[in-house]
Amino acid sequence: MQRRSAVVTAGVLAAGLVLGGGATAGAVTTEAYIGPGPHAVSRVADAGQRATTIGVDGVTLRDDGKALAAAPDGLARLARTAHAAGARSELLVSNFSETLGDFSPETGTALLADATNRDRVARALARTAQRDGFDGVQIDLESLREQDRPGLVAFIDAVRAAVRERLGPSARTSIAVMASTDRAGYRDTGYDLREIARRVDRVVLMTYDQHGPWSGPGTIGALPWTRQVVRAAQSAGVPRGHIDLGVAGYGYVWGPGAVDRSLTVAHAARLAGDRARWSARNGEWSATLADGRELHWSDARSYRVRQDLARKLSLHGVAMWSLDSMPLPKDRPRNR
Repeated sequence: MQRRSAVVTAGVLAAGLVLGGGATAGAVTTEAYIGPGPHAVSRVADAGQRATTIGVDGVTLRDDGKALAAAPDGLARLARTAHAAGARSELLVSNFSETLGDFSPETGTALLADATNRDRVARALARTAQRDGFDGVQIDLESLREQDRPGLVAFIDAVRAAVRERLGPSARTSIAVMASTDRAGYRDTGYDLREIARRVDRVVLMTYDQHGPWSGPGTIGALPWTRQVVRAAQSAGVPRGHIDLGVAGYGYVWGPGAVDRSLTVAHAARLAGDRARWSARNGEWSATLADGRELHWSDARSYRVRQDLARKLSLHGVAMWSLDSMPLPKDRPRNR
């Protein structure tokens, strides 16, 4: 998943409504992501009352792809907090490189091209998940290349086997996938979606970062683009009931003086003031400031629109990145 410190290239009105703690047909699940930090526990305690799953962005690969880097402190406490609030917990593993400040294609290839590395990392990941009390794991390998497709499928097999051995036969394995608007785009970024979908419980489509600091100004994840991403994933072999729709809980700013271009939702709204404009077509906000800076951001209203879209498309659920920059909206009880 996207890190706020990194530049990455990173629904349906249902037949029933969710009412008071129970769920009717058509309700969607919610995953909310968080990274370890000073406010993480309180944010998980709040979000876990409404989320189905809390995804903890906490484990990365060594740059050589041969092993996991040292895990940060506090993972076990976040898993316990999620459970106490009534949510499952999921440990993410990624190829984010602190050396690069971004996701590393080379690290991904070093892991995926070598069976020994795949097995070693899969076993270490399962041990970490068991030690810290997680219910499952999510694979978040980004900026991969076409050559990595077979290795990624093999790595999923290794992770799934190791996780079930350590956490039990019902333990879940999921994957986060960078967004593409056609099947070729998924293949080019290392995803054999048909084979992946046969092996994982959920595929989280990262339907955000359509634009960012690496591009000119534009939408974070416009609804027409989001629909294209979903259609492409389905045509590549992912059943709709396996798809979680990614939701941005953040924004970006472009223009003069924009050094740190990432924005929390609250900061974006403060900067925009009465210049904020909602786009029903895109399902998000924008503003042009007096000094020429341009803002785009996705907030709680955007989240609700994407919940409705997930229902309309009969998807499994939504997945919000992240609690670091926006609380999980409070008006949707969770569906188990």
